[in-house]
This record gives sequence, structure tokens and C-alpha cells, in this order.
Amino acid sequence: MTKTILIPVSSNFFARNFLRSEAFTLLQKNVSVRIVLLTDESKVAYYKREFNFPNVLVDAVPKVRESLVEKIFQFVEQSSIVTNRTRIDHQTALWRMSGEGRGKTTQFLSRLPTFIMRKTFRLFGRFGSPWRNFIRLVYSVFSSRDFAEIFEKYNPDLAFAPTLVFAEDYSMLREAKRRGVRTVGFVFSWDTFFSKTFLRVFPDRLLAQTSKIKEQAVKFADYDEKKVEITGIVQYDRYFKKQAVLKRGDFFKKIGGDPCKKLILYAFSGKAGLKIDSDVVDILHSAISNGEIQEKTEVLLRPYPRFDFSQEKLQKMKDRYGFLGESSTTEIGAGKSEWEMNDEALSLLTNSLAHADIVISMYSTFFVEAAIWDKPLIAIAFDGHQKYNYWNSARRFFDWDHLKLLKAIGGIKLVKSKKEFVDSINSYLKNPALDKEGRRKIVEEQCEYTDGFSGRRVAEALKNFLCK
Repeated sequence: MTKTILIPVSSNFFARNFLRSEAFTLLQKNVSVRIVLLTDESKVAYYKREFNFPNVLVDAVPKVRESLVEKIFQFVEQSSIVTNRTRIDHQTALWRMSGEGRGKTTQFLSRLPTFIMRKTFRLFGRFGSPWRNFIRLVYSVFSSRDFAEIFEKYNPDLAFAPTLVFAEDYSMLREAKRRGVRTVGFVFSWDTFFSKTFLRVFPDRLLAQTSKIKEQAVKFADYDEKKVEITGIVQYDRYFKKQAVLKRGDFFKKIGGDPCKKLILYAFSGKAGLKIDSDVVDILHSAISNGEIQEKTEVLLRPYPRFDFSQEKLQKMKDRYGFLGESSTTEIGAGKSEWEMNDEALSLLTNSLAHADIVISMYSTFFVEAAIWDKPLIAIAFDGHQKYNYWNSARRFFDWDHLKLLKAIGGIKLVKSKKEFVDSINSYLKNPALDKEGRRKIVEEQCEYTDGFSGRRVAEALKNFLCK
């Protein structure tokens, strides 16, 4: 008898982390399983082409993300999370600088009401479980039935929430609970419980990548530890298996570089640090041009997928500095969410890490990913050519809870000035074994499993629960 799994593709990262992994391959090869993927209407045709398998159906996801009610619940939920990360983020939102009007009183005043509301819900959040359970109760009785038609159409046996962050996941879980359909949730990322959710709806089972995330689910989201299964990190399987790794010469030929030179991989972290990243790239270029970097190097720029550079912007940086650069995603439409990481993009990512001699970033998962490849890690903790207040500065990022935990492990050089930046590059180029033990500990603590079979564990967990 065929069983149906309903999955809203609520994040492009989930498409990368799951749909292009062994987890999805094993599920779609199981003839007794039917998979229904729900994606944005503009991407339905793309997903049908990319995942054209007999037991895979693709349909449009209900448009719940722009719902005012869903936005309100998400605002209340995230504002109620009491962590250092949310404290910093709330202050940053209040004191955020923008364009020529940086620091204008009018901007401060316009943001003040939102800040006060966040602070108010944060105070409620200090009551812990009683407050969180109250929000869950209110959300559970809410009358919205956005997913009712989808459930009627496909009659799923299992609803799989792949992020537990976005409105699609929670709206679907709520409908599944009403209908008595079994549910499984998957933790989105290493900072999920520090800033994104306390689980507005409890799935029947929770898949967590690591023991640390399991602990966070219990502490910050009141989830029953007996219902958590640890799987490892699916998207890192390809690293542990060294999947699709090219020879160094072939990779450098592909990106237009010189394999005889050292490769510095500069991974942009995202929108919050984009201006600082750009300044640091300029500083890096100057250090190379002035001979401050003692070895001959190539620099490969890697834009952050979610806020990818346009080809035009990336080309301007390449022309200005003589650096290498490749787009990290494939554009399939318009808007900031209209990107995907296909197999070619994943190969670029894998080989960029595999052949880098140093990896530099500000606040991304590249610190963990590069540690898997035992690459020297440099974290930017200064503001490039500027000196911003703390709430807008690179100094704040390693005070975020998940990065603070990472810093405590060791293995990363946190540079707080141009001099420390240049000195760290030279030290690592001369002796890449520096901080090797710290990098090993990062992998041990942040990855849990290193066998390359995390996707298999996720697939088995879903199939076992589906067949109960």
C-alpha cells in the first residue's frame, strides 16, 4: 500500500540540504512512498523538471507566508525567545544604520514602537513554558484552514515540516493535528532555537542534527527529549564522502585560477555584514598588492546564496581586484528567494572548500563546513574601513549564542583589526596545521556524525514513522 508524505519546500536551503541528498534519493526510490512537494507557484514547473520521478508530485503551496495573522504569531514567537542573540538583534533593529540617513532621529523614532513591542514580549518570554504554551494554545485554535484543500486533495499519511520556522510549516502542522495525520519536524539550522522558533506546534517526532540541538529543543522549546531522533547533518554528507571532488588543476582551470598559488576563499556571510565584507575584501586586495601577504595567492569570492550578488556586481569586483568569483546559485526567477543550488552549484561549493588553503568569513556555517575539510579559519570581527557602534559592528556576531559556543571550542582566529587579519593569513599560509585540534573539536561537537550517512538516517526515520 502506497503511503503519502506531504512536504512544503519552505526554504531554498531545504531544497539544497534535502532534495539534493541521499535522504530524498532513498525516499523517491521507494515504490511504496509517494512524495508531494509544495513550492511557490512560480517554481512548480522548475521542481517538476528537476525532480521528475514517478512517485514525486509537485503542487503550489498555499500562500500563507504573507498572512497578517501568521506574521503576528511569528513576531510574537521570535520576540519571546530570551537569548543573547535576540537581545542583540532587537537592539540592532532599533539602531540599524542605512544609507545616507544613518543614525537619523526620525528613523530611530519610527522603529521605537516595534522595539518596545519586542521588549514587552521578551518580558513575557521570561515566564518560560507557561507563556510559550499559552501562545501554542492560541495558535492551535486559530480558525485559518489554508491547508485544508491540500489535505483533501492528497490525503497524506505523514506531514513533514522541514524547517519549523516558516508559516507554511506551522500552518500545515496545525491542519495535520486537526485531521489526526502524523507529523515529523526537522530542525532548520544550528541557530533555530536561539532566534527563530520555540515550536508553535509540536510535531509528533523531531529530527535534530546533533545532541546540542536536541538539548536546545528541550531547553528553549519544551520538547520531549524522548521524541527526538539525532540524524547528523545531511548536507555535509557530500563532504565526508568527498563527493564530486575534482583534481586541484581541473578545479583551478574551471574557475580561471593558478593552481600553483595558495587559494584564499572569502565567503560572504549575508545581508547583515555585506558592507563590512566589501570593505574587508578591499583590505585583503591592498594587503596582497602591497606585499603584506607573503605568499602568492588567488582569492575566490563566494557570495552568500540568499543574498547573492548579481552577475554584474560580482564581475565588477573581479575586474576591480583581479580576484576569482563564481555565482553560488542558479537564478530561476525574480526576487531575493528566486534562487536554487543545483548540482553544479553544489560541486562548486564542495570544491571551493576542498581546494582552499584558508577560509575567511564573518558569521556563517562555513566555519563548520571548512573545519570538516581541516581548513584554517579566520573570522572577521572588525568593521573594515569603518568603526560602527556595537549593534552594527562585526564585533557583535560572535556574541550570538551559537557562535559564542563555537568560539569557546577554539580552532578559529577571531581577528579584530587589519593587522590581526593580515598576520593571521600569513601565519596560516606558513603553517596550516595551526589550530588543527580546535577544528577537529568543531567537527566533533557541531556535526555529531562524520560517516556520510546522515541522509540515510533521515530517510529511514521518515519511512519508519510513515509505516507505523
